Amino acid sequence: MKTIHFVLLLSVFHVQCASGQTGSYPELTVMTSLPSDLKECSGMVDLGDGIFAGINDSGNAAELIVFHTGSQSNGLIRKISIKGASNHDWEELASDDEYLYIGDTGNNSGTRKDLCIYRVARPDVLRLTEVYSDKISFSFSEQKKFTPSNKHNFDCEAMVCVGDSLYLFTKNRGNAKTDLYVIPKVPGKYEAMHLDRFDAGGLVTGAGYRSNGALDQLALVGYTTEEKGYHPFIWRFSPVKGNQFFKAPSKQWLYGGSFQTESILWLDDQTVLITNESEHGDPGFVFKEVLSNE
Repeated sequence: MKTIHFVLLLSVFHVQCASGQTGSYPELTVMTSLPSDLKECSGMVDLGDGIFAGINDSGNAAELIVFHTGSQSNGLIRKISIKGASNHDWEELASDDEYLYIGDTGNNSGTRKDLCIYRVARPDVLRLTEVYSDKISFSFSEQKKFTPSNKHNFDCEAMVCVGDSLYLFTKNRGNAKTDLYVIPKVPGKYEAMHLDRFDAGGLVTGAGYRSNGALDQLALVGYTTEEKGYHPFIWRFSPVKGNQFFKAPSKQWLYGGSFQTESILWLDDQTVLITNESEHGDPGFVFKEVLSNE
């Protein structure tokens, strides 16, 4: 595997947890290149056996891209057309044992009144090239104004599925924090309920949740835009109790470079996979990161 050594923003990463420990930055390692069909990968889920599904964001077709992490055929396995859906601004993928959830939740200017999540059957994704979707529509309970702005707190690019609910983490252009909202994971029309807020110190663009029966963990990925670039970060919250994500001990990793990181998922209890968009001329990669407790 190819390892990329980034110029570090600081000499240590910040740790916000009970122990108060600090340490050195980890290295960010490229696992594989993304298929060329995923130039603007904004979400990814693990389908098992080294196979993943990804989505492109706005301006692209309403389709899933299924790929593997090997080198043959640039990783592409097949494209899956999503019937009953349109790609206004797809920004996240989440899953459970029965369904994949496609977040059409991008809201760059804060004006959207048609935010939604498309639900597709997981078994269909594993075997078909055309699947049908149903729709979960929602609005944010705290949004009262819809005038265009580049300093608002109602963009959303991060989502996880836990139990009977979908949890949304906003990309706050106004204050660099993230707000946590919840909606049911069944088709319908809802007002997303605000639960909590966390000072992420940047723009949150992806979320991943893992439970192994004994340990529940949340990971958030995003970037800062200081010093004329995209500087990636990861937050890990562990152990999580219920949906009290931000009450768990938290730990942050910061990186230099200019990759616009967009999605994150757990591979095992310590390892996450991260993708970046390649729309700014950067290659599209899947990064593999070990979130060590040291």
